[in-house]
Amino acid sequence: MNKGKRLIITLMSTGMATVMSFVVSFFLTPFITNMLGTEAYGFVTLSKSFVSYAVIVSTALDSYATRYIAVEYHNRDFKKANNYVSSAFYGDVIIASCILGAGVLFVLFMERFLNISPELIISVKLLFLLVLVNFFFTTIKIVFNSSFYIKNRLDVIGFFRVIGYVVEIVLYIVIFHLFPPQVWYVGVVMIVVTAINFSAAVWMFRSKTPELKIRKAYFDAGAIKKLVGNGIWNSVNSLGVTLNSGLDLLVTNLLLTNLEMGQIAITKTIASIFSSLEAMLCQPFQPLLLKSYSDRNEKQLYEELRMSVNISGFFSAVTFAGFFCLGRLFYQLWIPNQDTDLLYVLTVVTILAYVSEGPVHPLYYIYTLTVKNRIPCLITLIGGTLNVVGMFVLIRYTNMGIYSIVITTTVITTITSIITNPPYMAHCLKMKWHTFYPVLLINIIGNGVMTFVFNSITRAINPTGWIGLIATATFLCIVGFFIYYVFVFSVREREYIANILKRKISEK
Repeated sequence: MNKGKRLIITLMSTGMATVMSFVVSFFLTPFITNMLGTEAYGFVTLSKSFVSYAVIVSTALDSYATRYIAVEYHNRDFKKANNYVSSAFYGDVIIASCILGAGVLFVLFMERFLNISPELIISVKLLFLLVLVNFFFTTIKIVFNSSFYIKNRLDVIGFFRVIGYVVEIVLYIVIFHLFPPQVWYVGVVMIVVTAINFSAAVWMFRSKTPELKIRKAYFDAGAIKKLVGNGIWNSVNSLGVTLNSGLDLLVTNLLLTNLEMGQIAITKTIASIFSSLEAMLCQPFQPLLLKSYSDRNEKQLYEELRMSVNISGFFSAVTFAGFFCLGRLFYQLWIPNQDTDLLYVLTVVTILAYVSEGPVHPLYYIYTLTVKNRIPCLITLIGGTLNVVGMFVLIRYTNMGIYSIVITTTVITTITSIITNPPYMAHCLKMKWHTFYPVLLINIIGNGVMTFVFNSITRAINPTGWIGLIATATFLCIVGFFIYYVFVFSVREREYIANILKRKISEK
């Protein structure tokens, strides 16, 4: 029961943080596009993409740090836990410093590599520099986050993320009101928000896991070798992910136009909400999965995996079906000065991948639990390579233009989500190859049914204006919940949800 309450609290706190993230994007996107132009907004998103390229390197060290720290902590072997903590921290400092130095050199001459309008060069350079500084502190913060997983207090992360987003909104209002608009202000705000989250992680680390210490004496080359030896494949996976979805803005900048880069950036803003939602829904289950796997409780592990798939599948279905039916109206109200019809089609094609990827996403944690990641990483790398090649081929030899950027990514993501990963995930847990297909298939069907029902309701209501949009979206969410509750959730999951609702009603 305590685990259930903690799970609900975590989902609520991280859910609120995701909503706040959407609020920030909701106001920032039209503001920058109207004040500075679509091209400027494209560079905001591109700067964040460049950071994702740097993360490929640090992933080799960090991807398994929390896993090993948590396992040794639960086993009460604090000496080994401290070896991993200290080794990961000092390793991160070295890696982040090297990347920051290389990044500064790139920024100095970046106009030689990217197409940038002359009036934006200085502002874009400052933006990239500040984003690199933010990356440095974000990287060295990673090891402190292990305490949140060890104590199953991811709700605290959500709480401080909400505070950070509130501060972010206030800072944007104040800075853009007091000073002439510049795109590099975004970098300043990012650093302030990171400072808040960094402070929260250090506080949690010191107060809740006092047994863990960062000391030079605890640095262990063997621990580094073990972390990197296992994590190097996650770096390969990150490279594949980058090739599959992280190079679209760069390719657009180099092969198409800066205006089209900005349009892809706006599309990625909506897609990033889907990605954030997936991560938000998966995180609360990870401490439970880690504990069940450590205890070798296979039955409980499977039930928790199944529930995480259904919950992630429900929210991916609601968001996809909702945007499919209301997205055109949303763009017309949100950024009326843009080509809303083009943006709507680009976004639908982009988020179509989440119909299959959404339910599968929680299962990727299996690779971390079992430390079996070579094959899926190679698959991701091959898929990413095919994606980039596909972009170049379609742009060069067809008239598809900007559509080439989103179509290839969606096709590759869908194939890897449905065909290649589920069988190997089952294999890693020593289960039958088709173990996860029934629950994944019912989620994909549920998404299709929900989209059909939502579309019929939306056509009947025909909403206009923000009030009509919000009211219709709220009603659709309720309808979507009942669709999933009846047709997708298992008997045990329905009982679980019903018991939670009964307790909430009785408490009132």
